[in-house]
Amino acid sequence: MLSNHKAICIIGCSMLWFWLLLFFPATAISQDESAAQRKLLVGVVVAPPAYMKTANNQWEGFSVEIWQAVAQYLGVAFEFREFSSLEPLLTALEKKEINVIPALAVSDRFVSTIDFSQSYLKSGLSIAVPAEGTDYRWLNVVKSIFSLQILKAVGLMFLMSLIVGMIVWSFEKRENKEMFGEGNVKGIGHGIWWAMVTMTTVGYGDKAPKTMGGRIFAIIWMIFSIVFIAGFTATITTQLTLTELRGKVHGFNDLYHARVGSISGSEGFAFLAKKGVAVIPFENSQDGLAAIAGKRIDAFVQDEKILQYLIKKEFAGRLQVIGGTFDEYFVSIALQQNSPLRKPINQSLLKFMKTESWNELLNRYIK
Repeated sequence: MLSNHKAICIIGCSMLWFWLLLFFPATAISQDESAAQRKLLVGVVVAPPAYMKTANNQWEGFSVEIWQAVAQYLGVAFEFREFSSLEPLLTALEKKEINVIPALAVSDRFVSTIDFSQSYLKSGLSIAVPAEGTDYRWLNVVKSIFSLQILKAVGLMFLMSLIVGMIVWSFEKRENKEMFGEGNVKGIGHGIWWAMVTMTTVGYGDKAPKTMGGRIFAIIWMIFSIVFIAGFTATITTQLTLTELRGKVHGFNDLYHARVGSISGSEGFAFLAKKGVAVIPFENSQDGLAAIAGKRIDAFVQDEKILQYLIKKEFAGRLQVIGGTFDEYFVSIALQQNSPLRKPINQSLLKFMKTESWNELLNRYIK
């Protein structure tokens, strides 16, 4: 009887240990997985002023601080995962290798693969170009004055004055010797002088035809001069304008005839490609702006706020942003598709945007 009890106890203990070994590791693993799930992976890429790294490799910036505030409201742990450029960052979110991207332009091309939070900033694309100093503009004006087109116009003006001066002299050389006399050479010279001052509407009054033929021809020349000077002025103005604009970008339409760069995979790159503009891809904004400064490209298209910040900090006096934006869009926190975080993130984001810290953040990075 005792032996039977012992056998039952041994069997019972064995089964208890079996069940303990079977279930406790699984429970521990499940708890570890749950803890890992609560620690969110936040994808970032160096892109001032949204994402920046300090000297001790800490992350800061407009969108980084927004996410830190949202995470504090949510009470969730997270860690930043750095990517080399925008394209692998987007791929990681689409493949659900990360949970969040703190800043991304809301676009139709992400609808089927990514979800977005409440938008927190409105922005748009702008164009960065080389800065134009006053000295540079005056150099262009001087070059324009001595251009072949303007020299041809000046030569035509002198030729017309020579012909008109000779005709007026032929009418006046006998009856108006005090003004058009003193021999053939000086007389023709006086005729040319009269033709020039009449054409330019200066009209000193020191010389004037007195004969009937001379006065009739003078009337014809005055009328013709008005048209000629108007055309001459238009030629100079056009040449100066063409010289000022040549090789430069002053608006979106100029991009079709320029060397244009943008970040590969960005909203700017997609928009330019859609519009048929040939685009040179860059990994980041700093490389694109450096390419303008080095005259390797003519313009760089990127988010207006990013361009303004970087040019002010790193390219002041060398580059400038053309006024105005195009392809305006909203910036939001990007999430995995159908992410359960969307609603709590929206609630936290809206709470943060009502605080004074939000206004301070805007003033420090954006305004």
